[in-house]
Amino acid sequence: MHLRTMLSTVCLLVVSASAHARERYEGLAYAPHGSTLLYSETHWLHEEAGVQEHLVLYRCPDGSPFARKRLRSQPGAQAPDFDFLDARDGYREGVRTAAGGAREVFVQARGDARLDARPLPTAPGAVIDAGFDAFVRGQWAALSSGGALSVPFLVPSRFEYWRFRIADARDDTFNGESVRWLRMRLDAWYGFAAPNIALAYEPDGRRLVAFQGIGTIRDRQGRHLDVRIEFPSSRRQAMVTAEDMAAALARPLVAQCPGGVL
Repeated sequence: MHLRTMLSTVCLLVVSASAHARERYEGLAYAPHGSTLLYSETHWLHEEAGVQEHLVLYRCPDGSPFARKRLRSQPGAQAPDFDFLDARDGYREGVRTAAGGAREVFVQARGDARLDARPLPTAPGAVIDAGFDAFVRGQWAALSSGGALSVPFLVPSRFEYWRFRIADARDDTFNGESVRWLRMRLDAWYGFAAPNIALAYEPDGRRLVAFQGIGTIRDRQGRHLDVRIEFPSSRRQAMVTAEDMAAALARPLVAQCPGGVL
């Protein structure tokens, strides 16, 4: 897999992070040094009976949703089940748990392609998708003190884990807010050649404030976008309900965004 494409999977893992179980919030994606909105993400989180539900709608600049992700996990779990679908070409990937407890990874390259499902490989301490948030909060003290941690991430399109190194904590400000930056890269001898991913968290590690790097979402030519995603505190709403999520889930996805790069 090309490193740029593989790193886009990591974006899907990390930008869905939040610390609270009942809220709605948004991420706004721009070019690295631009101010024109490329797309947005709207997240809903709801916890009931010890199970956390997380829904993400990826929206065109005009607000129409074109992709969707659903996650289900025990609160704080590093390895949730998830299902991601991009309606523009029908690409789908995720992890699911069968009635007997067996788990599998599935990938569908296009809407008209066969769904490929294989047993989920095991790896101690592995992270799946937005489980990265639980990992960061659990290891915040070590990361904040300047330590470096190596963690296996699931890359669904490869049906395997790739190990990443998280390090280089530094304090700064972002849009007037105090943040602590972390940097991610491949934990391999060739990692220096791979694009880095930068993550800005609130100083206590509870919320992701910004992401910079290769994103999950592709342009019209199929290339993963290099983006800066901001998660403004002004775009957060507390106490969402299961009904709020059901209404969002029922929204149809569009097959193409009008204008723009998507």
